[in-house]
Amino acid sequence: LNKMAGDVAPGDWQGGINITYRIGGSLVEALEGGKITVEVNNKMEQRVSSNVIGIIYGEVEPDRYVMIGNHRDAWGFGALDPSSGTAPIMEVVRVLGEKMKSGWRPRRTLMFLNWGAEEYKLLGSREFVEQYEVQLRERGVAYLNTDICMTGPILTPTASPTLGHLIVEATKDITSPEHDDESYYD
Repeated sequence: LNKMAGDVAPGDWQGGINITYRIGGSLVEALEGGKITVEVNNKMEQRVSSNVIGIIYGEVEPDRYVMIGNHRDAWGFGALDPSSGTAPIMEVVRVLGEKMKSGWRPRRTLMFLNWGAEEYKLLGSREFVEQYEVQLRERGVAYLNTDICMTGPILTPTASPTLGHLIVEATKDITSPEHDDESYYD
């Protein structure tokens, strides 16, 4: 790394090795045109990574599924991805669990899906869909993915065209993060 040329990386990008971290793909002038060999020592292991699934069966349409999901594995420390998406799911489950104690049940079946091995080729969700493809196609109503659901004050939702209008209406009920007297929509 100390043989890299290029601009000095920002201060918060400087790491723990006693060198100046730089941004760029070239080498210092003395090594320009040279060749670098990188040795990577990975330990190849087979691991089990399970999905965690919770279900609240619907009262009126138990064969119709509304799904909310996120993964739980992370390449880094996981505060933003995936924990910012997992925390809201856990809170929704907690609140609905309290409601169920009073006899409440949702109209449709709610499925809470916590995927394993998402960072490695979406394995958990892919295996689930492949196993239950027919049921999901016939009974699935909606899937809300909460992966990286909080990244700051700018709302950047995505949805299929059939659900887009719901997001627009929801932003009218959310207070603006910048002006308490306005909705996010305003």
